[in-house]
Amino acid sequence: MNRREFMQFSGLSAVALGAGLVPFQSLAETRTDLNFVFVFNGGGWDPTRVFANCFEQRAVDMELDADLSSIGNLTWVEHVDRPSVSTFFQRYHDRSLIVNGLLVPSVAHGTCSRLMMTGTSNDGASDWAAIIAGETHLDLALPQMVLSGPSYPGLHGTAVTRAGTGGQLDALLSGDVLDWSDRLTVRPPSRAEDRMDSYLIRRAAAAVESANMPRAKELYAAYEASLIRGVELKDLQNVLNWSAGGGLSAQGNLAGQLLTLGISRTVMMNHGGSGWDSHTNNDQTQSQSWESLFGGLLDMADRFSTLPGRNGGNLLDETVIVVMSEMGRTPALNGNNGKDHWPYTSALIMGPGFTGGRVVGATDEFYYGERIDYDTGEIHHNGQDLTVGNLGATMLAAAGVDPQDYLPGVAPIAGVLA
Repeated sequence: MNRREFMQFSGLSAVALGAGLVPFQSLAETRTDLNFVFVFNGGGWDPTRVFANCFEQRAVDMELDADLSSIGNLTWVEHVDRPSVSTFFQRYHDRSLIVNGLLVPSVAHGTCSRLMMTGTSNDGASDWAAIIAGETHLDLALPQMVLSGPSYPGLHGTAVTRAGTGGQLDALLSGDVLDWSDRLTVRPPSRAEDRMDSYLIRRAAAAVESANMPRAKELYAAYEASLIRGVELKDLQNVLNWSAGGGLSAQGNLAGQLLTLGISRTVMMNHGGSGWDSHTNNDQTQSQSWESLFGGLLDMADRFSTLPGRNGGNLLDETVIVVMSEMGRTPALNGNNGKDHWPYTSALIMGPGFTGGRVVGATDEFYYGERIDYDTGEIHHNGQDLTVGNLGATMLAAAGVDPQDYLPGVAPIAGVLA
């Protein structure tokens, strides 16, 4: 996107926003057009405080002042200290899919994070966001943007960019990174820099045309594409604040800009809350973290509903928001009123491509995951375990990526795909 195209796009966006929300569109034109935002909650949350209905399960210590709430087939745990949870589901229940009883076969933070994001403990595996971005055929400057949180690029490293916790990307685009050097470096004037960029792009294009070997042509073409993307991003350096800050609302705002401007397809962010690893004072810590999380999700969803998508709808109609943590917490409180690590957890998927307004999966009286029928998503005694691999395969399928290319033999949950 050059300066002229960006200004035209901005003008159209302003018209759309001024007229109110554009007409509802439940799905993007194809699955390959869907955006994905991953909200990771590092530390291990307690799903029984929001997602998992365990009031009748004798092994699970539920909050005495919590209650079960529902709209249609969607149920959640309601509590006076977490008003944003109920507000979110009341507003977006028809778009929300809760997945309970999800098995992560480990209780170590690092291993569980990798398993949750890749479906395997293999060091070389790519995470879901990187795969979706890497398989994207759209011409995007930054296919995946990692604002914060875990990232496992694997073989898709060329599609993944980190914003940097210290404003590294912002400094790289503005040229301020030169001031970080121990050696004095004089940056060129902007007009001279524009001429240098133009010259390098022309040289790269010429190299592509003259290359005789397929591999050389491929590498020159990749270099040319990177130069063009760099120029596009420089054009936007005064439009976007790449240093979003750690808050979920701020990260969501930047994610919305990246997606609506067509810069990225997937965005990764982390929400630390008040500290999810609640080995002591579980209820107070978890309650604060859940309220903060859903307050941020509300801001993000509301914001996305005002931004234009690529296919005539609003951004919320074209974006899947996946909310997860690397593990759950034990069913019973320990001696410090805390909860320890547990290999069963939950996830929230919000957006197009999925059957919203329902809960898939469950836990038994001892807080172990129930088996499900992958074809329907329903609990079935002759079904199979619901694992993080199945969840990842489902997201890949929803994005238009064949899961078998990355998770051979692992089935998606076909019953939740719209």
